[in-house]
Amino acid sequence: MIDNAFELVTQTMERQYPDHVAFRYVAADGETVVEKTYAQYVQDIRRVVTYLRGAIPDIKGKRVALLSKNCYEYGANAFGIILAGGVVVTLNQKKTWPELEYEIGLVEPSLILNDGIDYGCRDQLVAAYGPILRPMDSFQDSEPAMDIPNTRGHDDLMVLMFTSGTTGRSKAVMLSERNFFTTVGEQVVFGDAMLDYKHTHMPENKNDVLSNFCILPLFHLGTFICLFVWPCKGWALNLSSDLRDFYRDVRLMHSDAMAVAPMLMESIYKDVKRGRRERLNGLWNPCGSSAMFDGKMLAELAREGMMITQVYGMTETCGDGIINYAQDEKHIRSAGKPDDHCEYKIAEDGELCIRGGCVMLGYYKDPAATAEVVDADGWLHTGDLARADEEGYYYITGRKKNLIILDSGENVSPEELESLLAKCPAVKECVVKEKGKKICAVIYCEEAKQEEVREYITATNRTLPLYQRMSAVEFSTEPLPRTGTGKLLRK
Repeated sequence: MIDNAFELVTQTMERQYPDHVAFRYVAADGETVVEKTYAQYVQDIRRVVTYLRGAIPDIKGKRVALLSKNCYEYGANAFGIILAGGVVVTLNQKKTWPELEYEIGLVEPSLILNDGIDYGCRDQLVAAYGPILRPMDSFQDSEPAMDIPNTRGHDDLMVLMFTSGTTGRSKAVMLSERNFFTTVGEQVVFGDAMLDYKHTHMPENKNDVLSNFCILPLFHLGTFICLFVWPCKGWALNLSSDLRDFYRDVRLMHSDAMAVAPMLMESIYKDVKRGRRERLNGLWNPCGSSAMFDGKMLAELAREGMMITQVYGMTETCGDGIINYAQDEKHIRSAGKPDDHCEYKIAEDGELCIRGGCVMLGYYKDPAATAEVVDADGWLHTGDLARADEEGYYYITGRKKNLIILDSGENVSPEELESLLAKCPAVKECVVKEKGKKICAVIYCEEAKQEEVREYITATNRTLPLYQRMSAVEFSTEPLPRTGTGKLLRK
């Protein structure tokens, strides 16, 4: 198994799969699909190396930031930075200026490669960092570098990626080549399982080529890791940059798999239930993050021929974690069973802990925060509460920091209550939090259905212990606020 970026580019991409399609994306006309082979991709990666050597002569260890929507150049620049000896910094272009200003100031990039789009703070960005701003395609006129030595240490800093920062300032997670390729090893096994499913359930299509639809942002680890995983098999990434273009882009680019956020899984479910599956153009493997979805919905999709997979991971473990392949209703919502590529345990207080090659180097310039989550024995404390059933399946039950601790000493997991509320058809989104020493449910639904929701909560409360009951309700007729990666904010 390949364990470094240099061999992935120069051996696998360039020599093993040169004629395979590496990327597809829809051109500016909204109809034309552009394809890039791995041979073309590697040549552009080599061009990036040449460009960066000229722009940053002493590039080894220097930070180069990517501030862009999903695009082909994102991948070329990422690998070009790595092969040139630099450090990739992925930034969420839709953050506020104070957030971006803090993150850019923390990492002190030598260059910021960006798509030039104004996401709301373009003027501030240009005023503060104009001299180091460069277009994402700055490399296009450079000659491909042919002399690329493999000098990166396996545990050297390779990527800086910010946490979503749902509370307080986000932290920059330091990730190494070892972190990435520990994850890649597990994800390639995932890919083999997908092929087995395809060959078993789709006998009319026996080829070994798969494609992955990437619509979640590349600044997020769950999508960024695809740049490393799919080339291992010579498979294609179909890029989309806007949720509003989802159905257009899926129609134009057949895709086998896709990482999905809750709203996309629900949209897929509605299409299947309404007999409109043709809108998905053959998509058969929606992959979610455990504890986000209703188990009955997932099981129903599985019965309709979808391969439902759940992946548990976090930025601090380079997206690595547990993968669930179970298709039965009993286990489909679990995080899956741990394998032997890393160690997992549930601590006495219920917190899930992980140890192994996937665990981050630490938080950039923040040893104190690092020590809070990685203990002296190398266990990363995920902050997620978990339980294991008698068959060894792990279930994520909530966030340790989200626990509502009542005056009585009882602990209430808001996520468990949210999963109950989500079963009410009138509830579009919900967050449970503590407010004035009461458990408060914040509900997004139509105004006309608020009384229906109140009645549902009253009925649900009767099934709960007194300390767990939701005694306050707030309604919103607008979607609840979310982070840049789609998680609901808890305020």
